[in-house]
Amino acid sequence: MRIYLFMPFLFLAACALSSGVVPVGNDVFMISRSEKFGVPGSSVKAAAIQEADKYCGARGKQIELVTATQQDMEVFRAPAQAEIQFRCVPINK
Repeated sequence: MRIYLFMPFLFLAACALSSGVVPVGNDVFMISRSEKFGVPGSSVKAAAIQEADKYCGARGKQIELVTATQQDMEVFRAPAQAEIQFRCVPINK
């Protein structure tokens, strides 16, 4: 019975895709994400920024956003998508 309660969460988790952090040169990194099921592009972009912030934070740095794009889901055509490019820079104190 318990396994059935977690099935919807496993299904939704499988529908979010991330490229992970990809170096693109000149100390710039890229993350591309997509999600299905009615999530707006702004939420996908926010998740990518959080992923980048975690990546930079693990290195004792902070994120500097270079570019960001987003696209809302198109029903039966395309998932919500976002791509960011960023640098990890020293933390300003």
